[in-house]
Amino acid sequence: MKKMIVVLSVLAALLALVACNPSGGQEPIAADATEPVATDAAANEETVMEASMLQGVRWVLVSYLNAAGETAEALADREVTAEFNAEGQMAGSAGCNRYFASYTVDGSALTIGQAGSTMMACEPAEVMEQEAQFLAVLGTAAGWHVEGDQLHILDANGQTVALFAASEPASLTGGTWSATGINNGKQAVTSLVIDTTVTAVFNEDGGLNGSAGCNNFMTSYTLDGQNITIQPAATTRKMCTGEGVMEQETQFLTALTTAATWNISGEVLELRTADGALAVSFTLQPAE
Repeated sequence: MKKMIVVLSVLAALLALVACNPSGGQEPIAADATEPVATDAAANEETVMEASMLQGVRWVLVSYLNAAGETAEALADREVTAEFNAEGQMAGSAGCNRYFASYTVDGSALTIGQAGSTMMACEPAEVMEQEAQFLAVLGTAAGWHVEGDQLHILDANGQTVALFAASEPASLTGGTWSATGINNGKQAVTSLVIDTTVTAVFNEDGGLNGSAGCNNFMTSYTLDGQNITIQPAATTRKMCTGEGVMEQETQFLTALTTAATWNISGEVLELRTADGALAVSFTLQPAE
């Protein structure tokens, strides 16, 4: 009888112990030490992905903070661009001159060094005014972010000082360019004679042809980055009446051979001489 009482007491004690331990007497299982844990690697990867969103894109200015501290729309007929490469350099068109600067990115922080540029003057005056203000606001950059296809450059207060939209430039080849201005060889760029059309078609195989206003012409060109060389052209042999038509044709064909650089801004192509003077300007004809 005493032995039975002892056994019952032991069983009661065991039941009480189990009741106090909801795990049924088993110790909680520790987390697997081999499981991956969150680290800064994910954050670092996100930062790298953000930086890649900034780089390798052709950004076109939409608006900027002007000297009065107001948001101004970019001039519609003078494209301002920015392109950031992976080596910490940015460059683009400021509307008249080409500019270049260094930059650094650290997450959402952005610093842009003082910009250098070519030294041309452009008309009208609003072009140069916008250019000066744009280059000034780049120097105030402290942050950036991309929303959709738009890039915001922010100052230290988080205000957007320059807003860009991603774009694709027109291609030199595959379309017809209509001349809008021709260097007359007398240190002046003149508009076309009324009721004349001067065109150029750059082919992928290095051929160049078009209308010089009276005669058709054909020649060849070579590219080396933004450098271009155009050979003297052969033409048909017509004589056209009309004041200034044949003189314009000679000036255009001569101007082509003076071209040393090319640049496309939006749908505007500029051929410039080695000293930066405008040789011929074109606009891209709408596709039919």
